[in-house]
Amino acid sequence: MIGQLIWWGCISLELVLLLRSVPRLVSRFPIFYCYIACVLLRDLTAIPIYKNLPGTYAAFYWSTAFLTAIVGYGVILEIYGRTLEKFSGVARFMRIVLVGVLLAVIGRALLQLFGNSPSLLASSAALLEQDLRILQAVFLAALLGIFTFYRIPIGKNLRGIIAGYTLYIGVRIIELTIYTRFRKAEGIFISKLEPVSYLICLGIWTTALWSRSAEPNVEMASNIERDYEQLAGLTKSKLIRARAYLTRTVRS
Repeated sequence: MIGQLIWWGCISLELVLLLRSVPRLVSRFPIFYCYIACVLLRDLTAIPIYKNLPGTYAAFYWSTAFLTAIVGYGVILEIYGRTLEKFSGVARFMRIVLVGVLLAVIGRALLQLFGNSPSLLASSAALLEQDLRILQAVFLAALLGIFTFYRIPIGKNLRGIIAGYTLYIGVRIIELTIYTRFRKAEGIFISKLEPVSYLICLGIWTTALWSRSAEPNVEMASNIERDYEQLAGLTKSKLIRARAYLTRTVRS
């Protein structure tokens, strides 16, 4: 009974988030709201499957969990893009890194899931989602480090998205770690905790995104762009020297 109340509470807040956002915030955070819409669609689809086709629910849950994790990775891309939009060089570099890592994970997923029997789908999808969530946590931690070191201000809307998503990813990683190592027995408690944590995240997002807040002024002369240009220049010079050395070695 309590589980069903939490489930319907999550669906209600997802609907509120989507309806409240139109049209003020969707254009600002399109990937985040696409993520919420995907989770909402999964939740609504899961209800009849859970009731009428319980034997297929596990395969449905783990396959859709991995797909929504991929969309959730896009939220990290969007967070980086919005926070670093005034620093084009750094934003472009981080976008290349994030997309490259995502393509590598998806490629590994296709190789690992292709040809697997249905009985192995849950464990394989859980391991892949765990890797993807850990990467999200690493990139979020790196972003928070950038915020702190360079004192980059962020608005209320984006701060709420980051806070809620950080909480959800943390709980999800714990759940996936317990599941992949111990399977069902030790995962019962944390599997009950994950919906509660997601409900709290939705509450944080709904509060932070209830209205559009003004974006803080970011000093264009921030040291982050200067440090990036110095690093890029140093890397370029080293590559040029390395290429010249290889050319001399081949000719000799």
